[in-house]
Amino acid sequence: PRFRWIVILGGVGLFLWLSLEDYAPLSAVIAGSALTLLLAYAAITAWWGGKTLSPSAWWVAAGVGGALIGGGAAVISAALMLFKNGMHAHLFPDYPPGLILAMLERTPVWALAGALIGVALLLLHQPRYEI
Repeated sequence: PRFRWIVILGGVGLFLWLSLEDYAPLSAVIAGSALTLLLAYAAITAWWGGKTLSPSAWWVAAGVGGALIGGGAAVISAALMLFKNGMHAHLFPDYPPGLILAMLERTPVWALAGALIGVALLLLHQPRYEI
């Protein structure tokens, strides 16, 4: 039930963001990243919920999952910018095409950053052994 309320509140926030006249790319990146995290959480709990993974599977999942989340955040942010341009249909768009393409150009770097963050979070979660 908690996840359902998070999705509902996220949808309301996204709806309010789409209705505003906003030209800042930071708000689109925050909305895209939040949407990507919600989609990733739903996919992870649907596929691997209640299953036990081996240690090597954790390392692969952390790296690949982080890369998918990082790259997906850039792509979904660009898609939200394009969608908002289409909804508002101004003579001068809220987000120019060059800005949307620049966001898509960041996808490989964001995927690498996501993979590194995923592995770093797994390293922080590992138990510490004293010598």
